[in-house]
Amino acid sequence: MSAVRVIGALDRSFGWDGERLVGAGDLPAALRGAAAAVEPAGAGWRILRDPLGINKLFWVHEGDGGIAFAARPSRLIADGHPLGEIRAVPRGAVIQLPGPDERSLVPDEWSSPATAEPEVAAEEIRATLDRYLAALAAVHPSDQAYVCLSGGLDSSGVAALVRDRFPNAVAVSFDLSGPAGRSEDRLAAERVASELGMPLLEADVDGDGLLAHLDTVLVEGIDWRDFNVHAALVNAVLADAIRTASGGSEALVFTGDLANELLIDYSAERYKGVTYYELPRLAPLALRASLVRGLDTSHREVGVFEAFGLPVVQPYAVAVDAYLSLPEAFLRLPDRKERLCRAVFGEELPSFVYKRPKARAQVGGGDAGGGVLAACLDRGVDAAVLRRRFAELHGVEAADELDRFIRAGRYRTATPTLTGRTGEPV
Repeated sequence: MSAVRVIGALDRSFGWDGERLVGAGDLPAALRGAAAAVEPAGAGWRILRDPLGINKLFWVHEGDGGIAFAARPSRLIADGHPLGEIRAVPRGAVIQLPGPDERSLVPDEWSSPATAEPEVAAEEIRATLDRYLAALAAVHPSDQAYVCLSGGLDSSGVAALVRDRFPNAVAVSFDLSGPAGRSEDRLAAERVASELGMPLLEADVDGDGLLAHLDTVLVEGIDWRDFNVHAALVNAVLADAIRTASGGSEALVFTGDLANELLIDYSAERYKGVTYYELPRLAPLALRASLVRGLDTSHREVGVFEAFGLPVVQPYAVAVDAYLSLPEAFLRLPDRKERLCRAVFGEELPSFVYKRPKARAQVGGGDAGGGVLAACLDRGVDAAVLRRRFAELHGVEAADELDRFIRAGRYRTATPTLTGRTGEPV
């Protein structure tokens, strides 16, 4: 049969079947968490990608009729394939080659009407997180755990649970150095870490040092859109600090990512009179579905940490079913995240965290400036520059080629075959 080959390493998998961790090549009836695999299976190959599309997997036809796979388009481009020929494997796909015989691991229930009581969903979220973290601790007993901590609800909740399973866990806080001194995020992170009894690793950088990571972020994050790039820059600084602190020893990084998508906890930001990060005007359930589908695109978490040799775990990914069971009426509540987190974490979190206004490291901080958004814009790195630099790094000359690579928040996607046909885009 025609050759199948993988260029470079795939991202580490932290899949979960509801009871145990599963390897990249395992095929449980239900799969949650990050996973991607290109594995021999019988007389052929099995291609797999997790239902949320957390781990990325791209492919291209070879001249001999075979297929090359890679976790980054840049690796396929370096091998001689233009971006215009590269496709993403569909999220949740299980594909048998030759064939293809394909099925999807994306549950039908994710698109069904959501009717669960918030208390029931909270109980399921907590039970799932506890089982998952216990399994991780059993498999990685000697790894040094690091928790990226902003001092907000999502990261603080992960920090509290990780600390219980990894007693030597270290909290890591990002901050931009400048004349204004420590940010509200840093002060909150210091307070949370202190109350949880966790040491705090400070990942500080100035604006120029932040943008020194830009090319890494564009290539490994596989995105040029400003919000995702700004978030990825924060992660690059965190990853750099963790890599230095770990000194080459085994490390395991935890983040509070994904809760914002699952609870539609995003808002636009303004800087110098201009609005950034606007979301589509949709009803809550439609907006949540759009944000969850959008996880298939951008590798701002896993990709960036992997660039520094660090495996990253996003615990909320395994509790996605309970989050998606929350009905629209609950998603309309302005204090929905506080209510849910109180039910999930209770008194394990410091009380001030529940009342703290939401803040992000990439927020502009108002017209007075501050944050990653401002650091980029003040140095002339706007959306047009990000797009142009992404194109340069990926050997793209025609600007409209990027619009075909990411369209409506999704990567250009198709099912790989060994017949030379690309199939219909998904």
